[in-house]
Amino acid sequence: MLVVDPVDRGKGLGHALTSECLARARRDRCRTIALHTSPIMTVALPMYLRMGFSKVHDAPPIHGVPYAVYTKAL
Repeated sequence: MLVVDPVDRGKGLGHALTSECLARARRDRCRTIALHTSPIMTVALPMYLRMGFSKVHDAPPIHGVPYAVYTKAL
């Protein structure tokens, strides 16, 4: 799980953490990376889309919150 404390949001930490995950996956020769997120993640979801993730399919809701799986080819 990748989370940025609300106090520290807006400083690029989420982007930096996601970029590091991508770098480690590439280092480990992964061809694809996946995540699941929700439309309620109003900052994270647009960031993932800007970083090249694409929605693959919906996932089961968690406590009534809709989620979907997104992937990015590496």
